[in-house]
Amino acid sequence: MNSKKEILPWETIDEKELLNSPWLKITQESCKLPQGKIITDFYTIWQPDWVLILPRTVDGNWIMTKQYRHGTGKVSLEFPAGIIEKGESPLQAAKREMEEEVSFSGGNFYSIGEFPMNPDRHRGRFFVFFADAVESGGSLKLDETEEISVLEISTELLEKKIQSGEMNHPLQIAAYFKYKLNFK
Repeated sequence: MNSKKEILPWETIDEKELLNSPWLKITQESCKLPQGKIITDFYTIWQPDWVLILPRTVDGNWIMTKQYRHGTGKVSLEFPAGIIEKGESPLQAAKREMEEEVSFSGGNFYSIGEFPMNPDRHRGRFFVFFADAVESGGSLKLDETEEISVLEISTELLEKKIQSGEMNHPLQIAAYFKYKLNFK
């Protein structure tokens, strides 16, 4: 076992854009590996950076959404989340998205971290914030493609929904457990 071997990055030697839309970009890359091998068909997915907010009320309940996700063809239980707009900081986007999607505002925001969407092929990032002591009263402003139901649930019920698979978004589940490690 060679556990001390230095792992080196690949070198991108050519890139061909296959798709470029506001929500998704796909490129085909030719990459040179450290030992010299060339891969001519590595596909990379680019998506806009986004924020994920874990909002908890002054009563200790979690603000969640239910919305249809066409990728799975199912209604999904999720925390509020959204794209970071041009010129916006991740924190500004988190506050805006929480107000627009679930009509909650205020509270204290804590950064849980910045993470890759999927380190294998995705180049986008997502930023996670814990928003403590949020209160109802923001101004709901859904995008034209969004139909969202807002729920307030206890920690016990949230964890049951994760365990049962009713909440099944892996990035959101990971963010929740990262929160638990940071805020014991």
